[in-house]
Amino acid sequence: MMMDLAADRQLKIGDLARITGLSIKTIRYYESRGLLEKPPRTEGGYRLYGPEEVARLRFVQRAKLLGLTLEEIRELVALAAKCNEGEIVPRLEEVLDAKLEETERKLAELAAFRQNLLYYRTRASALSEGVLPTDRYCEDVSFCGCLDAVIGEGGEKL
Repeated sequence: MMMDLAADRQLKIGDLARITGLSIKTIRYYESRGLLEKPPRTEGGYRLYGPEEVARLRFVQRAKLLGLTLEEIRELVALAAKCNEGEIVPRLEEVLDAKLEETERKLAELAAFRQNLLYYRTRASALSEGVLPTDRYCEDVSFCGCLDAVIGEGGEKL
């Protein structure tokens, strides 16, 4: 019987889902993507999981929270399964460095986006309060130009 081969594997997929907070569908998906090894089954066909799969799924969850792709996670899981810190730690550092660089780039883009929002929000307030004349925004075309940049005499935005 398969249960004898895996005495420490006593969890069915529903139990694993409850413990990890993942859905059964997600666990099966991770299995199909190679993040989990195919588990042994009972004579009745039930998958049986143990502490190794719980630990592996928790690793996957933490890696996802760090923004790693499933492919990056699959690679790290494969290295971790070998218990070879000489390979996984340097690779983990590379992946995390790349994520940090990507995050810094995105933060810069968001800061610029925020500045644009603030600029146009201030401009819209000035228009609604009558500080800026509204007739000059629709004079050349029939469509509203309220989101156009107004350039001052010195070339600066107004």
